[in-house]
Amino acid sequence: MEKKYVVIDLETTGHSIKAGDEMIEIGVAVVEQGHVTERLSAFVRPKKPIPPFISQLTGISDLDVRDADTFDVIAPRVLSMLDGGVFVAHNVQFDLTFLNEALEEEGYLPYTGPVIDTVELARILLPTAESHSLSHLTESLQLTHQEAHRAGSDAEATAELLLELLSRLRELPLDTLKQLRRLAPKLFSAMEEEIDFAIQAVGIETDDRFDSFRKIVLKKRLDPELMPNRSELQPFGPFVDHLNQEIFPKLFNGYEQRTGQLEMMRHVYQSLDQEVPLLVEAGTGTGKSLGYLVPATHYAIEHETPIIVSTHTIQLQEQLFARDLPLLRQLFDAPVDITLLKGRNNYIDLRKFEFFLNETEEPYNFTLAKATLLVWLTETTTGDLEEVSLPGGAAQGNIAIKQLIQSDSQSQLGRFDPWFSRDFFQHAVRRAKDATIIVTNHALLFSDIQYEAGVLPKGCPLILDEAHQIEEVASHHFGLVFDGHSFDRIFRQLGFSADKKLLTRLVSLSDQFDLTEMVEAHSEVIDETMTELIEEADNLLMIIQAYGLDLSSRKERREGRVTVRFKRLDHSMRAVQESAKRVELVLRRLRQAIRAIHKLFHDQREHMSYRERSVVADLKSVIGQIEDVENAIFETMLAPHDETVSWIETTAKNRKLTRIYTQPIDISERLYRDVFSKRTSILTSATLTVSNKFQFIEKRLGLSELETRRFIVPSPFGYAEKVRLMVPTDLPLLQDVPPAKYAETIAEAIIEIAEVTEGRMLVLFTSNDMLRQTHDATKQALPARFTLLSQGITQGSRQRLMKQFKQLDACILFGTASFWEGIDVPGDDLSCLVIVRLPFAPPDQPIVQARSEQIEQQGKSSFFEYSLPQAIIRFKQGFGRLIRTTNDRGVVFVFDRRIETTRYGKRFVSSLPNVPVLSKPLQELTAELELFLNDTD
Repeated sequence: MEKKYVVIDLETTGHSIKAGDEMIEIGVAVVEQGHVTERLSAFVRPKKPIPPFISQLTGISDLDVRDADTFDVIAPRVLSMLDGGVFVAHNVQFDLTFLNEALEEEGYLPYTGPVIDTVELARILLPTAESHSLSHLTESLQLTHQEAHRAGSDAEATAELLLELLSRLRELPLDTLKQLRRLAPKLFSAMEEEIDFAIQAVGIETDDRFDSFRKIVLKKRLDPELMPNRSELQPFGPFVDHLNQEIFPKLFNGYEQRTGQLEMMRHVYQSLDQEVPLLVEAGTGTGKSLGYLVPATHYAIEHETPIIVSTHTIQLQEQLFARDLPLLRQLFDAPVDITLLKGRNNYIDLRKFEFFLNETEEPYNFTLAKATLLVWLTETTTGDLEEVSLPGGAAQGNIAIKQLIQSDSQSQLGRFDPWFSRDFFQHAVRRAKDATIIVTNHALLFSDIQYEAGVLPKGCPLILDEAHQIEEVASHHFGLVFDGHSFDRIFRQLGFSADKKLLTRLVSLSDQFDLTEMVEAHSEVIDETMTELIEEADNLLMIIQAYGLDLSSRKERREGRVTVRFKRLDHSMRAVQESAKRVELVLRRLRQAIRAIHKLFHDQREHMSYRERSVVADLKSVIGQIEDVENAIFETMLAPHDETVSWIETTAKNRKLTRIYTQPIDISERLYRDVFSKRTSILTSATLTVSNKFQFIEKRLGLSELETRRFIVPSPFGYAEKVRLMVPTDLPLLQDVPPAKYAETIAEAIIEIAEVTEGRMLVLFTSNDMLRQTHDATKQALPARFTLLSQGITQGSRQRLMKQFKQLDACILFGTASFWEGIDVPGDDLSCLVIVRLPFAPPDQPIVQARSEQIEQQGKSSFFEYSLPQAIIRFKQGFGRLIRTTNDRGVVFVFDRRIETTRYGKRFVSSLPNVPVLSKPLQELTAELELFLNDTD
């Protein structure tokens, strides 16, 4: 079966001819017999000038289209190419609608034949692609794509993409194709014939790459091939000498011995061997990851015990997996098995997926998700839902799909589940028990400790990377949050007020076991209680929102997001607490009615089929969710705790976005009791010390009670030659001028510096508000050759902004919170870092306020004991963004004169590596800057 595919791409001035938009370029590529047989690429003359932003995007100017044909001249050729073909486009709804409007304007009939959308097809057949934009797909698949946003090139690239996707379709296993065939009529793309053709091509031969079970195909899981134990491990001392003298010089060209890294290895091994906790500060360039991985691996093999490595960011996890862990295998003769373990609900539950797949009534997004997941299951070996790009974006659509298919502890069927032996989460846990190194994240680590979940092996040694984050992450995990979405999930699972999915299933199931009367009686109670719950829950959110707005300042309300701390024993909390108690009561009644139904069915479980047991298991999961909401309401609003802090976050616009948090004020005792007293722990980060002392971190994390060892790995970078710290003496302090005036002044200073550095600047702010004001002031005065990217203003994630920053010349990037750490811009892309203010946490942040009060009550200074050390560690994180490799050089500007004028300011400088500090008026500093950057010696 060979078809004619007609791939069309249009460049236009906007989205609709009816709104006065026009075509300015058309590209057509006809695909037959697996290659392009005919092409058309032509400018189209519009009636009006092309808007500047369209010219900027496409590179098409009024001059280009001045002598072009109008669409009425081109239309007959386009129609003859389309004749008998399938209309294909990347985002077909736009191109087809626009082309049809243009055809109708000229008196032709619109195209009504079959269509294929390569975006939809790519979402299904390339389920793990980071983005499904044409430029990203052509780049990642290495397809030809000369000029993005030019119709001829885009049509040609889309044609190549179509052929690649059709070829991938034909490589899918038979059962996956049959499932896709069943879903095909509900997709936009006319794929039925293509899938039928693929089914015929595959035939009935089995493919040993796949495991087909219950008509769902999984990729066969091959457990890692462990190398034979070729030799006994040398003792650690000689082993490190051998690495340094023999192995590293062979693996790394121009290897230079890193004394600090080798010392770190010895310290880590010694601490593991003697079961003593260790704190290691190791900055950029010290080779920190190998500094702990080598001794950890040696110890794990020697003692036949896994070692847990926990990181804060996914980025560092991925870096460990992509760069450091493959290298480890080359360093050891003995087998090294490394596994990644995440929290349970990161993994797909195949039992739930099977049910989801067999549901027939659902929105388009769900059909697309089913098709995407079917293909993904033929590729994944982990079942980690983070890998797959589900439809619905970050909005509720995506979350709703995830909640239907993610693993959870409550609805497990254990031995009754036919999927049990193939369960991804169980497989990850089993692998972890036998692994050499288990890589996980702080979030799972603290959840496992809090709920005593037993996912991570007990008692084995622990290495905490990015350890400066532990207090915040642990506080968050040992706390609780309550929000309006907590109820939505219960309503959605019970199917209340929509199609009552779960309840309807249970009622129809009750006939088989002679339970109809009792189930219907409880079901009526559930219906009544749910109606009451919807009303009471909405009322509670309304009261919390009003209370939060009432306590907030006018400035906060104007900005939109309000954060206010409250004390549970305050008289003003009475209305919130009375409403919370009513909701708690209704939830308890609902839980009791559901539990009664669950018990009726549970008693019959020996006579039930797997399918019936699954329905009952999902009911148990709902009971667990209701208990979680009850607990969150009690802990955040009703429990009379002194040792926790609670606050409300809300907005006047949408009460569904109202949240209440509660967190422990001090977690040092808990960390000592539940973590550090139970296993040997190595804590490492680029920033653990303040003025070269570990005291602050030891006290905050509960390590003061233990005989803790400490070690600082000296940086191999020559900061004295490579870096200058510049403090302009003629900039005002924020408290001395109005915020708008301050923003204008620093915008001028940023532009003045940018003129010397040609952009390549990262500017770090401590407040979103100040970033916005400075962005506006900079934008107005910035010369046209510069590009300004600002977090929260320029569209895109942190990763996307970083990518643009590296790609664009003369670029300035403004960032707040998440840009202070974890971003990596080596080389010439970044030569200047600006720190606008010293990064003290806002004193009105509830958790900061509560910790400060607690320290003051002990008769100590919260500023010197808490605020200052915390700000210094954050400052060091920001400073660390500048120099990432041996060859980097650059300048750090600090616009906050307090670093020079106050006694405590000196501690910021003394906590940095040895860097020359220059304090002068800005004009003199920019002259020095120019000399420094041009001094190639």
